[in-house]
Amino acid sequence: MKNNTKILIASIVILLLIASVSLYLNKDNAAKNKALNDNAIFKVLENGNEIASYTMTEIQAIGEKQFIATLDTSTTEPEDYEYTGVLLKDIFIEAGISLENRQAVIVTAADGYSVAVDMSKFLEEDNVFLAYRVNGELLGTKEEGGKGPYQMIISKDPFSQFWCKFALSADIQ
Repeated sequence: MKNNTKILIASIVILLLIASVSLYLNKDNAAKNKALNDNAIFKVLENGNEIASYTMTEIQAIGEKQFIATLDTSTTEPEDYEYTGVLLKDIFIEAGISLENRQAVIVTAADGYSVAVDMSKFLEEDNVFLAYRVNGELLGTKEEGGKGPYQMIISKDPFSQFWCKFALSADIQ
């Protein structure tokens, strides 16, 4: 074998080992996130510390609202949908967390994706929602081809760039 072929094979073996070790080390975290998603539990954190967690029934009791938001992806034309959800700031208020002197809220999804929402947008009236229904139907889980059970939606974002599917938690900083 040539040296280049040996180097290529060694590189592939090393990458496979790294990937295997990463998957093994992350299996507990992935299982935990899947359980949160399947049980529709949403966590509220303050500076990284869990303050409260809510089931969908508890979130709905905070005060659900219907709202219209425009979904605009790179592969589709803009389209309005009717969502049902709760203002994310109302969930923090329900948890007894002050919204004063804060910088941002970081919403994290089951797959690790996160979105930081500036407080000016977060505090805007009828803007940042934790949605669980679209056009009257539950968002559904990723395994069901859905976007939930929760999706953070910024209703006044005309390009839907800062939405977060499969949302599991929100951390106020």
